[in-house]
Amino acid sequence: MARKKDRMLAAAIAAVILEEESGSSLQPAASRDQGKAWSRDHRRVLIGRRNLFRARTRRSTPR
Repeated sequence: MARKKDRMLAAAIAAVILEEESGSSLQPAASRDQGKAWSRDHRRVLIGRRNLFRARTRRSTPR
């Protein structure tokens, strides 16, 4: 039984790799993009975090 599952898993992985080569799948969705720096900056300020300029100029990260 485990051997059959291993074959099915190998077939599924091979199918994904073959489909990936065509370039039509496994692309990140456009909604996953963080957007422009302006919009990221405003979102950070709205939730109470430092703006991007100040966040980038810090010497180290808070621990």
